[in-house]
Parts: sequence; C-alpha cells; structure tokens
Amino acid sequence: MAKRMHNDPYARKRKRYRRYRMLTVITFAVLSIYLLGYLVAFMSKPSVSVEAVNYGTIDVPTALHGIIIRDEVVVKSTASGTPSYQYSEGERVSKSSVVCTVKDTGDSEVLEQKIREIDEDILKAQQSKVDFSLFKEDLDRISRTISEAFDSTAYKFISGNFGDVYSLKNSVQTQIDLRNQIWLTENTQSSSALSSERSSYQNELNAITSSYKAPASGVLSLRVDNMEEILTPESIESIAPEQTKMTVQPEYISKVIDVAAEAPLFRIVESNIWYVASYIPNDVAASFNVGDTVTIYTTYDDEELETVAKVHTLQTGESETYAVFECNQNMVDFMDIRTMEFKIRQDAYTGFKIPNEAIVEKVFLKIPKDCVMESLGEKNVIVRQGEQDTLVPIRVSSSDDTNYLVLQDFNSLLKIGTVIVKGGEDSTETYTISEVATLKGVYVANSSVAQFTVINILASNSEYSIVDSQDQYGLKVYDNIVSDAKSIEDAETIS
Repeated sequence: MAKRMHNDPYARKRKRYRRYRMLTVITFAVLSIYLLGYLVAFMSKPSVSVEAVNYGTIDVPTALHGIIIRDEVVVKSTASGTPSYQYSEGERVSKSSVVCTVKDTGDSEVLEQKIREIDEDILKAQQSKVDFSLFKEDLDRISRTISEAFDSTAYKFISGNFGDVYSLKNSVQTQIDLRNQIWLTENTQSSSALSSERSSYQNELNAITSSYKAPASGVLSLRVDNMEEILTPESIESIAPEQTKMTVQPEYISKVIDVAAEAPLFRIVESNIWYVASYIPNDVAASFNVGDTVTIYTTYDDEELETVAKVHTLQTGESETYAVFECNQNMVDFMDIRTMEFKIRQDAYTGFKIPNEAIVEKVFLKIPKDCVMESLGEKNVIVRQGEQDTLVPIRVSSSDDTNYLVLQDFNSLLKIGTVIVKGGEDSTETYTISEVATLKGVYVANSSVAQFTVINILASNSEYSIVDSQDQYGLKVYDNIVSDAKSIEDAETIS
C-alpha cells in the first residue's frame, strides 16, 4: 500500500505544484515590496518644475531716498524792519542787483507819508504848467498811449469780455507812474521849496533803509531750510546716509511780515547744475556706471517732476552704494525741494527674462588658463598627488583674463589646496589652487541631469532678472531651467 502511494504519479504532481505555488507567492511578494518602495520613493521626491528661457524686458523703478545739493547762498537782514522786494520769486537776477530793502518800521512810515503829501502837491503844480514842460513831447506820448489802450480794449468790454481788465489796468498804471516820475524829476531839477523839502525827507528815509544786493547772479527764491551752507558742491564726498534719508521742510519768507535782525531775506541759486545724493542697494547700483544717463522722477505737491541726470559718483559699500547724480536741467522745478523720495527710469533692459527664484549663488575655483590642456574638445588639468599624476576633466562655467572658473565640487579631486601641473604633463612647475569666486547662476535641465550655469545679470526687480543673452558660457534661448533653485542640487537627476 505504502509502496503504491510512493509510486503514485499524482502525488508527485501535487507536491511539485505546491512548490511552484510557494515560489510564485514569494516572487510576487518580492515584486510587490519593490514596487511599493519605488512608488513611495517617487511620491516623496519633491516635484521639480522647469521653464524655457526666452527673451524679455523689465524696468527698474526702485524707490530711493535722496537729498539735493545746490550752489546757493542765503542773504540775511542786518536790521529789523519792513522788507520790500524788487523781484518776484523765481526771477533771474544779476549780480549786485538790489533785491530787497528793509526800512525801520516806525520812522519810515512817518517819512513816507510826508513824501507822499509833498508828491501830491508837486503833481498838482506840474499839471497846471504842463504846456511849459521841458518834457511835453514825452508827456503827450504817454497821454496818447493811455488813450489808445482804452480804445483798443473798449470793444471787448462791450461784448461782455472782461478778461483783459487787469491787463488794461497794469498798462495804464505803468504809463501814469512814468508820467508822475517825469513830473517829479522835472520839479526836483528846479529850486522850489517843495523839492528841497522832499529831498530832505528822502535823505532821512534812505538813512534808515538798508539795501540788500544779490551776491551773485542766479534765481531768486523766498524759501530757506538752513541746509544751504551745509549741503554744498564741496561737501558731496562726505554726505552721510542719515542725511539722505532725513525730512527737511523749507520755510517761506513772507513779503509782508517784518523781519528781525539776522533773519533770512532771500536765497540765490547760483548755478543750473545741481546734484542728488543717495545711498542705494548694491544690486540696483550694479546696473549703473559713472557717466551713464538716467531719468530721475518724483512726486511733489501731487505733480510728477522729472529731470535727466548723469551718474557722477559711485562708491560701493558692504550693502549700499553711495551714488551722486548730476543734473543740469529743470533746476527751478526742484528749487524748493531738499529731500525727496525718487525713482530712476532707464531704458528697459533686454535679454533673457528669468524668475529670481531660479537664481542661486555658487562658489567657483579659479584655475589659471596655463594649467588647462585641451584634448578632443575637452578641457583637462593634471592633478599631482605626490609622484602620481591624474588627468581630470573640468567643466568651465566662466572665465576672466587669466583664469577659468570651475564649480567647486567636494567629491572631485579639485578643491582648495589641490596641486595642479602648469605647462604640460612633463612640467615640474605646479600651482596650488587657492582662489575662489562667488557667481550667480541657474540650473539648466535640458537632459535628465541638472547642471549649474553661470549667468550675467543686467538688471533685476522684485520678481525677475534680465540676463545677458550674449554670454558665451551662459544660457541659450529655449534652455530649460529649474524654476525654483531651492528644489534641486547640481548634477541631480530630473525625473
């Protein structure tokens, strides 16, 4: 019976079937575990998004704080009294012109009243003998001018147009003043008692009147801010950061309020050339060069003002650059502004437009060009370790006049302190790598492996940068770059 079971072919088949089924189950289990592990790894891997490089433009209207520097002088009163101005604000005056007089308030009123009374008597006397005047022709011409002014304007009043009333008034008043001046001058030349009395009062009035002349030719302003002697063209190199950011409010000099001794009377802006000094971020200043022309604009009293300026000074600091912009236009528009928030408008930058999040900084080794050999289109260096020489290929990311720049890779033989051969394989002269440079770049993902590529940034705003499209080592149009550099490492596989 037992022997019959041992020789039973069905029993042997069932036993083999059980072994195959167990093997199948084990194989399926192993495959399931492998697939599950791969799926978990794939799902946990961060997503890397890429975008194609293309051309674009940006403007860089960064808001900056600046202070204006001018060649100007403030004239102060030496006595208290009532000011009287001969020029209007914003007018150009010549050197030594009498801009303002200051009279002693109490005594001058009495003397001026007496002079007015005498003038009235003189004018009445002169009117009675106008036919015998030495200046009869001039007086007749003035009368005709007044009459013609009325005739030429009368029809406008008939039609209801009163827009020229003030023009007529000013024209007539000018002629009357001229006529009165002729009469007063003619009477002064005589020996009348009125003339002598008037001359006496006038001398007394002159004695208590101070005249103030323009120390230089320029534009008159009645606003001062007490910074005129501090912020001068000679002080341009020593303007502190806090000075460019402070707020200065000019004070208006009233024409009708008496002034005290040592109080400012007026300001003369001597030159059309003026300056704006500012401390600006280094990344903004990187797009400027001394001599560049830019447009500065600001808002003042709800009005946008702008002027063309030339970059005069650039002094780069740790995080900010001291910049001075020289202007020779629109001085009058900015004449009453001392501190301001302004923006700089340049021609739009054109190049490859890439997101700032794609940009990252990397450290590069400086490899002298005479240490690099070329073979079959590849660049190599010979690393010397004791008596052993090893040929190491390099990938050049950028260069200067004397060096190639190679991305630092701690897994490579090339690092700070590595000895490389100069001149060729049989040379005994060596160079020890000791210099590095920090460069900005992006990860290019044209294949399954991300490679860091150096870029030359022309300009940036808060979101995008414009990159030089002519850089031989840089990006090419339609390169795929990683949109967020934080999500990738150099030479990482892109799935």
